[in-house]
Amino acid sequence: MRDTEMTNLTIGVLGGMGPEATAGFFFTLVSCDVAKNDQDHLHMIVDSTPSIPDRTAFLLGRGPDPLPGMLASAKRLEVAGVDIAGIPCMTAHAFLPRLTPLTAIRFLSAFEEMVGTLTRDFSSIHALGILATSGSKKARLYETHLDRFLILWPNEESQETCVMEAIYGKRGIKAGEKGEYPRGLLIKAARDLQDKGAEAIVAGCTEVPLALSQKYVGIPFIDPMTLLAKALVAVARNV
Repeated sequence: MRDTEMTNLTIGVLGGMGPEATAGFFFTLVSCDVAKNDQDHLHMIVDSTPSIPDRTAFLLGRGPDPLPGMLASAKRLEVAGVDIAGIPCMTAHAFLPRLTPLTAIRFLSAFEEMVGTLTRDFSSIHALGILATSGSKKARLYETHLDRFLILWPNEESQETCVMEAIYGKRGIKAGEKGEYPRGLLIKAARDLQDKGAEAIVAGCTEVPLALSQKYVGIPFIDPMTLLAKALVAVARNV
């Protein structure tokens, strides 16, 4: 039972996919939550479960289904008193239609928040360049949720040698490297997308903003996780 003096909702984070992206998302949540002091901040609960099977591997037919692990995490958040939640993993959004009917928690979608922001603040943009996992590409998450936009992906070689290498490589972001090596690969992929006509670059994997930011991209850089964090705080505070 929530403290009777508290009127705000409790935010949950279904995380661990990966752990550093989850930590970054929690930091973003706290940064978006404008408060007068410690006590004025929202109640947030993070469940970081790195053992959840890789989402891209499953979508490509190379690994086990991550849904049972995601559901177990959601149930822990539910028991802990979470009202609304977000998942700091874009590829994991492919499993939301299967997850949400199994839990009482209201999950906000980073894709829905991105559509709203693009429509409101970037109305002149039509073509989006996507830096995301091959699992997201195969699941057609961006084509499905952003169907009013032209979705541009790196060519097959660039997707594997730049984007996937930057995320999953031995010197990639999931291996703890966020410096020049993965950043250079992502910059190359972003420039290739811009050459193909992209008017904005979407950080379509939560690891991407750990190495890449607006200052390295010459066109608008859209981070869905920041949009999701802002939306969770707004809903929790009913503003």
